[in-house]
Amino acid sequence: MAHHPIYLFRHGETVWNAEKRAQGHLDSPLTAAGRAQAQAMGRALGQELARAGYAPSTVIVRASPLGRVRETLALAAGAAGLVHDESCHDARLREYSWGDWDGLNGPEIEARWPNQMTVRLQDKWNYCPPNGENYAMVVERAQPALDDIVALAAASPVAVFAHGAIGRVIRGLFLRASQDDILAMDQPQDAFYRLQGGVAHRIAG
Repeated sequence: MAHHPIYLFRHGETVWNAEKRAQGHLDSPLTAAGRAQAQAMGRALGQELARAGYAPSTVIVRASPLGRVRETLALAAGAAGLVHDESCHDARLREYSWGDWDGLNGPEIEARWPNQMTVRLQDKWNYCPPNGENYAMVVERAQPALDDIVALAAASPVAVFAHGAIGRVIRGLFLRASQDDILAMDQPQDAFYRLQGGVAHRIAG
């Protein structure tokens, strides 16, 4: 089905990203670098919209409700001229949950759950952290969210602000990619993707 472009963003760098902590459904604020990334991606989106002949006010926004995405959205939308309100937030766009590992770094996880990080690496798609999610579970909420986004894009461009892991899943579902290819995808915080015509085009912020 032909549709207008879907622009897929990940939030800018956070304090926990810099500390290499799992965030999942917990949150930490953007760093100075993350705020700059969000503004730069917003400016790049504004340029992209102008090139394609779209008024920023026509862009539909869908976003995760988590704080780091709200902060990124506010900065990027301000730079691009996007219009949005509380109704744009969709809980299905929340990040992959690490469950009991949310907020912890690798050594802390290893100390409390010995060898489980190694076990996870042997089957990243299906491994579920304690009280968390695996990728198969994320697909169950990402697919209907993507279906709704594609339906919206039949009428107008859509800007989607989400996270690393679920962003890879959404991009992979859009491309009909394999599980291995989805897990190998990048998760940039200084670039976003234009999804259109069965292709994902990377746009630097």
